[in-house]
This record gives sequence, C-alpha cells and structure tokens, in this order.
Amino acid sequence: MEHKSATIRDVAKRAGVSIGTVSRAFNNYSDISEKTRKNIMDIAEELGYKPNTINRGQDLGKSLRLGMLIEDYDTGAILNPIVFETLMAFKNAASKQGYETIILSTTTDMQKDKNLSKLFSEKNLDGAFIMGIKLSDDYYRELSSIECPCVLFDVSVKNPKTSCVGVDNTKGAFMAVEHLIKLGHKKIAFINGHKDAYVSFERLDGYYLAFNRYNIPIDEELIVYADFTSKGGSDAAEKLINGGKEFTAVFCASDLMAVGAVEAFDNFGIKVPDDISIVGFDDITIAQYMNPKLTTIRQDREKIGESAANVLISLVNGQSFDRVVVMPELIVRESAKELI
Repeated sequence: MEHKSATIRDVAKRAGVSIGTVSRAFNNYSDISEKTRKNIMDIAEELGYKPNTINRGQDLGKSLRLGMLIEDYDTGAILNPIVFETLMAFKNAASKQGYETIILSTTTDMQKDKNLSKLFSEKNLDGAFIMGIKLSDDYYRELSSIECPCVLFDVSVKNPKTSCVGVDNTKGAFMAVEHLIKLGHKKIAFINGHKDAYVSFERLDGYYLAFNRYNIPIDEELIVYADFTSKGGSDAAEKLINGGKEFTAVFCASDLMAVGAVEAFDNFGIKVPDDISIVGFDDITIAQYMNPKLTTIRQDREKIGESAANVLISLVNGQSFDRVVVMPELIVRESAKELI
C-alpha cells in the first residue's frame, strides 16, 4: 500500500534530483542523460510510482491545464495559418505530456475589465502560451511581473516566469533583403507590420542590416507600415505606388501582406516579377500556389509550437529558459527575379 501512494517528490528525493528532472525523464527530454533516466525509472519502479495524468497533477499540486491566449481570436486571428498551425503543434505536444489545453480570447478592451492574473486563476491554469499580444496592451505590461508561467510567441519580456519562442526575425528579414540585393536590386521597399508588434521592429532591424552590410543607402520613404493582412499589404502597396518613389522590389513582413501587394500591383498593371520583385515572410501554404509562386522566408510553425509547449511545461516545473529561437529558411520560388 505504501508503494501505491508514492509521489514524484518521493522519487526525486530518493534519486537526489529535482522534481523537474524526474518529470523530464518521464517525458523523454533529450537533456536528461540515459544514466540519470535509468536511475529515476528504477527508483520509480521500486517505489511503485506511475506518472499517469491524474497522479502527476496531484503530485505537483497542479491542474495540468495550459491556456492558449490569442489576441483578437474572435475577429479572425485563428484563420491566420501561422496562428492555427502553431497552436495545433502546441496542443499536440502538450497533450503528449498529459496536459489539457484551452483557448482563451482577448482584445484590448477586454483587458481593461479583467487582468491577466485573474483570468488565469479563474481558468485554473498552470501556465499559458500567448500569441498576438500588442506592445500597447495592458497584458503586455502585466507580463513583466506575472507569477503564472507564460511563453510568448515572438515577444520578449524580462521576467523569470516567462520565456519567448519564435523565429529569428532579424535574420529572416536580412535573408529576404539580401536575396533581393544579390538579384541586383538596390531600391527595395519594405511593407512592414504595424508598430504595435514586437516582430515589426526585429524585421526592420534585419532590413537595415542588409542595406548596411552591402553599403546601400536606405530610403526611409520606401518603408511603410500596415496590418499583417492581405488588405494591409494591398493598402501599403498602393501607398508606395502613389508615393512616386522609384523601387524595383518589395519585401513584405508577412505572406498575407504579399498576397495583397501582388493584387494591388496587378490592379495598377504592374506585373510580378517582370516589373517588380516580391519576397514574403512565413511560407504559409498559399505561398506555393500563388501566381507567381511566392519567394519567402519560412518559419517552422510545428517546431515553434512544440518548443513553446516544452518550454512552458518546463517553466511550470520550476525551470527557467531564455528565449528559444528557431532558424528561418529562404524559400526561392518565382516572385523575385534578377534585375536586368
């Protein structure tokens, strides 16, 4: 009967390791040596400890429930392929480790009625994965002092209870602009995301870095800001056209923006890539079916979602993590060509 009541704490104490190490051993984390894993498994078997979902929650005093908090979920964010595919990868990875996941929606107005800590408490969450948070949001400011473990998508906050998982946006933007430069383009416009997004500043850094690396003057009038949507891209492209400045290529901060930009250029009789070259960012599914097929920067949504789940569960178990960065990849297709 004693063996049946053994807890994860009993195993950790006998093995001389932390509770988090025991949890990671059972979840087959690669940073646990085979010797340590075997020792933990042997002790667990000796004590009769079996980490099923119910026992693990009781052992750790946790509900084994993680939130997936999405800004503007009810107004179309979930339809964004980046959001949807990343969330599904997160959900699947968390489920494999015995965690339930629930979707929570927020807007800027909703945040004024209920703070983040209260929301998490009411939903009985052990932690949360947060996507789409704006720099002006009340929740963004609260994250610097929140006690509930959180992992943010592409947003960094100085708080040991939080971590950030995302692609290397600066490197990705640099790769996109460098590709255009190597094709002979020097007058490259940038349709960036809105200024309330953390990634907009990182991708702007990559844009600047490429120009500086190749000693090309930067024309600030060729940088425009818009929402990360096809309409945003379309409106921004029209603004560039009507601005009267000469440019031969455009880097868009998202593939959805690139979709809108291609449509806008086509409406003005400007053909891609014959008259203008375009590179996007994300490599969503539609990119390979556009006409022309879109050259873009790929971010691995599955890897990002899985990493977010693993990092969040580690935070829940008392460990700390700095930012986890997934490397981008340049996908060359048809929308950018050599300048003659």
